[in-house]
Amino acid sequence: MGDPEALLTRLYEAFNRKDIEAVVSVLHPEVSWPNLFGEGRLRGHEAVREMWRDQFSKIDPEATPIAFTPQPDGAVKVLISYVVRTLDGRVFTEEIATNTFRFRDGLIIGMEWE
Repeated sequence: MGDPEALLTRLYEAFNRKDIEAVVSVLHPEVSWPNLFGEGRLRGHEAVREMWRDQFSKIDPEATPIAFTPQPDGAVKVLISYVVRTLDGRVFTEEIATNTFRFRDGLIIGMEWE
């Protein structure tokens, strides 16, 4: 599969740059992603791409990995520092969270927010 930590580092770096196409490039075409501003799950590149377009038009989130922990089933848990700012730069929220990623064909097939 390659190096999951390197792939996830690329994902977070692209996310923090708001480079949606670079984010999507590390996702499997059948990706399943939590709809963080709605209900249920998003499926596929276009749905995830649209969520981030909408998100970035309203807030300025930043996720910084703190630790990567491989799981016995091949998943990787990532402890992150998550900061959300308003578009004018004010801190809206800060938290420590965990994202758990699953992989298929060397790409991210799913993520869970904990």
